[in-house]
Amino acid sequence: MTLRSNVVAAALAVLFSSAALAQSATPAAATTGDTAAPTKAQLRAEMRADRAANHALAKQVREALYKNKDLNDTDIAVFANKRTGKIILAGTILDESQDQIAQDAASKVPGVQTVATKLTLYAAP
Repeated sequence: MTLRSNVVAAALAVLFSSAALAQSATPAAATTGDTAAPTKAQLRAEMRADRAANHALAKQVREALYKNKDLNDTDIAVFANKRTGKIILAGTILDESQDQIAQDAASKVPGVQTVATKLTLYAAP
């Protein structure tokens, strides 16, 4: 019976030591950055980088719209999301054909996936 007790005790010791090793490995992985939550400074830096990327994409789209001579008399604002590639065009146009022209010009910019428009037709007073 002592042999059986020793085998059971050894098996339990191995079982508990492997569980202890697994628990002690988790904090070590967290300190290496694998599963740790980002700090406030890291989140702010990421948000600043996202905003800069959004502004850069919006600027590229605005330049593409500005180069198009058919859109000279329009007032179009550009909102961009670099991560999704979504562009929203808002503002006023003089005729309905300019809506499609603006969409086509914006969709040709690298990084643009989808273009949504909130353009309204200018109504003379």
